[in-house]
Amino acid sequence: MSKAIIKALEERLRQINVEGFTAEHDDCYTEGQLAAAAACYACIAEDVLQGGKSALDGQPPAFWPWDDAWFKPSSSPKRNIEKAMALLAAQYDAIERAEAAVSDLPATPDIVWSTNDEIFNHDDLQELIEERQLQVGDTVYFGTKRHAQATDFTTNIDELVIEGMQVQAEDDAGEVAEDYPSASEPQIQVLQTLIEAWATTYCNPDFYQVLNTQRYTITAADVEEASRD
Repeated sequence: MSKAIIKALEERLRQINVEGFTAEHDDCYTEGQLAAAAACYACIAEDVLQGGKSALDGQPPAFWPWDDAWFKPSSSPKRNIEKAMALLAAQYDAIERAEAAVSDLPATPDIVWSTNDEIFNHDDLQELIEERQLQVGDTVYFGTKRHAQATDFTTNIDELVIEGMQVQAEDDAGEVAEDYPSASEPQIQVLQTLIEAWATTYCNPDFYQVLNTQRYTITAADVEEASRD
């Protein structure tokens, strides 16, 4: 896989952690400023590759969206490409958040029901009453459905990857590989972020957890309503 993906992710995390380009910050730019900034760095990379001097004078292209002091080009075309890719990733994420904000309208919590406080697979109390032929005074349970997220299951996966590499290296090379691999905290953060992005893209769960479960006693009104449905 191209190193560019990793280096761009490394730069993106630097933008977040050092320069404050968080989701909240990026969402303030609603007119494509992040993409425009990325294009500026891409232009500088092209100029450097063609032997130009624009990276040395530090002046941004005319369509740079922010104060000139924010523009920090490099004499390395690869470094400019990394910045461009990171800003494009920021723009992509901002677009996705805006789309989600439109589609994910506030809704009442999903309530699920159970007869045994273990298997919650009924969304409707009346349906549960009818299916299980429940009577007045019977006890059931309900809770709030929380749809699982892929990142719920990626905690510390970075450690497993590093430990797995270490085991394989020691198996192949012996004691000389006992300190392999050696990764800094920022490098480990890149790995964990990459794993979380992969999981979110390809491994969305179709199951849920049930929170805040409570006991409930069937009433005559519940049974009557179930009989009408």
